[in-house]
Amino acid sequence: MYDELARRWWIVAARGLVALVFGVAAFAAPEKTLAFLVSLFGLFALADGVFTMGAGLSVNWLSLFLEGVVGGAVGLLTYFFPAVTTMWFIELIATWALVTGALELLGAFRLRKEAKGPTVRGEWLLAVSGGLSVLFGALLAVRSEPAAPALIWLLGAYALASGALLLALAFNVRNWNRAVAA
Repeated sequence: MYDELARRWWIVAARGLVALVFGVAAFAAPEKTLAFLVSLFGLFALADGVFTMGAGLSVNWLSLFLEGVVGGAVGLLTYFFPAVTTMWFIELIATWALVTGALELLGAFRLRKEAKGPTVRGEWLLAVSGGLSVLFGALLAVRSEPAAPALIWLLGAYALASGALLLALAFNVRNWNRAVAA
């Protein structure tokens, strides 16, 4: 599993870059309408889902693949049913964040359990990303209709932090084969 994931480290990096771009866009255009934010989030969820499904399939990792399915489904729902998505936007994001966060935590624990010594590092980055997603989802779930500017800032900050963690994980994963070989 490690060598397959290490060969496809760029998929994890692409997920991180997509999240960073989304975070920057949320901060760069906070005055945009809710419809724009919904469309942007849908595109982010779809791209993230495709990359995550690809990573899950390439390393035969069910929780990673399921995380991608959830993201892809949210992205497609946003694309095909924008009116419904706009009405249920906060709940949709909260559910997506809770599910993907739980699956990332599951993946991090699996990596830790199957780690071959101290040479395979960085699984904690996936755990922190999963914990951040769960925290973000829970925060959205308990808040009653946050104001649009606060939602945009929160969503942008989450995307930037998540993207940075995924990029750091990608560069750790990239070095796994070298570390195991040494």
